[in-house]
Amino acid sequence: MSDLSAEQFAQRIYDCGLMSTKDLEETLGQSGGRGRASFNDFIMKLLEKEQMTNWQISRVADGQRRGYFYGNWQVLYLIGAGTFARVYRAAHRKTGDIKAVKVLRQRYSNDTDTREQFMREAKMVMKLRHPNIVPIGEVGDDKGRIYMVMDFVEGQNLREYVKALKKVPNLTALRIVRDVTAGLAYAAEQGVFHRDMKLSNVLLSSKGQAKLVDFGLATLSSDKDDDGKGGPRSIDYAGLERCTHVRRDDPRSDIFFVGAMLYHMVSGVPPLSETRERIKRLSARRYQEVAPVTVHEPTLPHRIVILINRLMELDADKRIQTASLAHKEVEAVLDAIEAGDMKRYDEELSEKEAQAYQSLMTKHEEGRNKTLLLIESNVKVQNSLRDRLKGIGYRILITGNPERGLERFQDLDPAEESPVDCVIFGCVGLGREAVSWFEKFIKGQYTSQIPSILVTTDKVEKLVRQEWFNDQRAQLRMPIKFKHIQRTLRRLLDIRVDDSNPVKVIEDHTSEPTRPVNDSIQDTDVELG
Repeated sequence: MSDLSAEQFAQRIYDCGLMSTKDLEETLGQSGGRGRASFNDFIMKLLEKEQMTNWQISRVADGQRRGYFYGNWQVLYLIGAGTFARVYRAAHRKTGDIKAVKVLRQRYSNDTDTREQFMREAKMVMKLRHPNIVPIGEVGDDKGRIYMVMDFVEGQNLREYVKALKKVPNLTALRIVRDVTAGLAYAAEQGVFHRDMKLSNVLLSSKGQAKLVDFGLATLSSDKDDDGKGGPRSIDYAGLERCTHVRRDDPRSDIFFVGAMLYHMVSGVPPLSETRERIKRLSARRYQEVAPVTVHEPTLPHRIVILINRLMELDADKRIQTASLAHKEVEAVLDAIEAGDMKRYDEELSEKEAQAYQSLMTKHEEGRNKTLLLIESNVKVQNSLRDRLKGIGYRILITGNPERGLERFQDLDPAEESPVDCVIFGCVGLGREAVSWFEKFIKGQYTSQIPSILVTTDKVEKLVRQEWFNDQRAQLRMPIKFKHIQRTLRRLLDIRVDDSNPVKVIEDHTSEPTRPVNDSIQDTDVELG
């Protein structure tokens, strides 16, 4: 750089479009004037006036003429780099707003698959708006270079933070994981799973809030390659899913790696052996031989040890099943530790607690992976059932238009999987119309075997035929309490839950089906109707 004169350097700045002639002349004058200003004095004045950054100055001096602008964003300096992209701090040319701009590396500009994956990430995350997810606000193409614009987070990534502290205080680590699981839970509700959970993909703001970033390998719940194997995945995820014999893109893989992050934070040691060798990273032994976290940190509170064990359980069916459940459990552990529960780890006690928790969660998440379609025009009933059923894990689709709701079953082949697990027809708002559509549904060529419930009122009772009901169809009469619907769904969908107060039934031994006797159940649940 010392071979350049101040005037030569100013010319390069102008050629790159970084400053106007007027501003350059003014700064040269303040540095001693044309022909008199030294290169170093000119550089110092540029930095003092914040007209350029060290990163820009270094690139200009090296003769780099491109890469300073992406759309309306002027790059200030590099803040991160990965295999496929670089991330810059940038300022909007008109407003001065500061954002992070992620740019696909030049060598991938002509790689169709990589470009599509990059665009896919941008479009997927643009719809996510949550305090614990770094939002993407813009995506563009500048002369063949694809970029996306994200909020700039003042702070550092979690890997840098852990490296600096060695071990993160228990409460701080739990608060970080609480934020992470909150972001994952929200994304999962939108059908998006991260698929690359690691310390470097979590940013910590200056206020200590954790935010998820880099959904580059994320999958939508409906994503499938042509071969049915799903989308791309990191080597670590591939190794875990091979080892645990689960399907590709299993949403529970995110949960395992959240546990690995918590393990690393509280112990100062990564649970998985770190290596660049692909074969070793895919090896099942890498996951099977994870040392108990108490080997590295024997003084950990019992609750934290149990939480890590449940997050990192190799048997995916015994692992915490969803990000939402993980978030709830992290919050419970955090509350207990904040309240002073520092009891040391007890292996025998942990087994009892795990069994009790699993029983509780089975009840709270009994509808997991089940989709219900509610056809009912009464808004009060819609809202009540939506909230209550979502609270025990069901996915709820709602419409007040029976014809539109049942369009999804048109031309359904018996060999196809039903788009929903059960249809609930409500007569509170629809009256006779609901009964009519229920009859069409149960007599349909392709829908007769799909579980269904008809919720009736006194006004339509005379239209109902008892021969309609069997072990796949049920009638519930208004007014009803929520537990009647809950238990009817358990029966129709064969959901086994340990319930100390099972629904009472009448064994009729005639052609009439077994049905709940509403009058025999006394409880304080909110009534519907």
